[in-house]
Amino acid sequence: MTEQSLPGSSPERAIVLRYHEIALKGDNRGWFEECLAANARRMIERQLRLGRPDLEKIRIQTQRQHGRILIDTPWNERVRDALERVFGISSISPIRKVPTERNALIKAALEEFQGYISAHGFPKSFRVLTRRSDKALPEKSGEIDYFIGGEIKERYPDLLVDLEDPEMTVGVEIRFEKSFLWTEKYQGPGGLPVGSNAPVLALISGGLDSPVAAIQTMRRGSAVSFLHFHGAPFIGDDVLEKVKDLVRITNRFQPEPQSLHVVPFGKIQERIALASSARMRTVLYRRMMIRIGCELAKTSGLHAVITGESLGQVASQTVENLSTINSVATIPILRPLITYDKDEIIAAARRFGSFETSIRKGIDCCTLFADRHPALRTTIPIVEEHERKFNVAEMVSEALSNVQVHRT
Repeated sequence: MTEQSLPGSSPERAIVLRYHEIALKGDNRGWFEECLAANARRMIERQLRLGRPDLEKIRIQTQRQHGRILIDTPWNERVRDALERVFGISSISPIRKVPTERNALIKAALEEFQGYISAHGFPKSFRVLTRRSDKALPEKSGEIDYFIGGEIKERYPDLLVDLEDPEMTVGVEIRFEKSFLWTEKYQGPGGLPVGSNAPVLALISGGLDSPVAAIQTMRRGSAVSFLHFHGAPFIGDDVLEKVKDLVRITNRFQPEPQSLHVVPFGKIQERIALASSARMRTVLYRRMMIRIGCELAKTSGLHAVITGESLGQVASQTVENLSTINSVATIPILRPLITYDKDEIIAAARRFGSFETSIRKGIDCCTLFADRHPALRTTIPIVEEHERKFNVAEMVSEALSNVQVHRT
């Protein structure tokens, strides 16, 4: 396959990615950098190919340079959108590569400043901020700030200098052969690159919490697959379509979209409901979900189960009930939202773009046959007494044999 370059590519233009947490990784830092660079490349390629069959062969080039990831591709809003979803990035700047020579830096800085004015209007204040990765120039960082800033100030005498809170910054990174100049800096999502931690399985309903929990887990470096318990035949397919939409949104935050596994759960719930006290049903459902989730994760090479539970948010999420639910787990159960309140979860859902889909009408299977006043403080012996009234192992086996896999 012949590789294809993007229209508008220029050897002078690139994008620089910065990171924070990766810098603390010691001897493993290079591996994390490679993972981040690969993710950025895949996310950009995936974004650019959407609706563009002419870009099917596009290949993005990345480089690691002195604590930076350099991407040789033109800057546009689609590229920005992709990079703002790449976990591990702390900030992003479109840059210009300039020979590391005083006059070349001044000339390029003036041109970039004029470009900023054309795009954004005249700023009230500015500063020059220099970082020297290499000592290729004899001047110190402050001296470089001074001679570049002085030329800009001479060209625009009404422009104010503000070193603390300027409206715009001319950034300079001194490198041995080619230095970087930038006038725009965008915040990245932080965290660790997806793939730097073990893959996991997230339980996903149609609500607000579980998509946020899945994305927050990606932010800690794990690729996330999905498991939904569908209340069919007692619940229609509208909620399943809603869940598929949520998985599509959530998958945008990892470089390789992962599958949605669906377990038909309604008949299992009916059998639990017929054999148990109404007040115990929600906890019994959750224990069954954890059993099934753990087994599916283990057979799929996934190392933990993720839930969207938040401490005390609903009856099944008291400390006592979470302890009772956890007791059937055979792999770690991770709860990224355990200390979040509802306002924080809503804010995160809005930020991630899942809020509007999550609030669409749909029935959660956990409400099937559930009591209006469920038990707040269950104990393991009491719950196990209820479970002796039905065949737990048979239900788990039945669920696993009926798993449906969807590519979203």
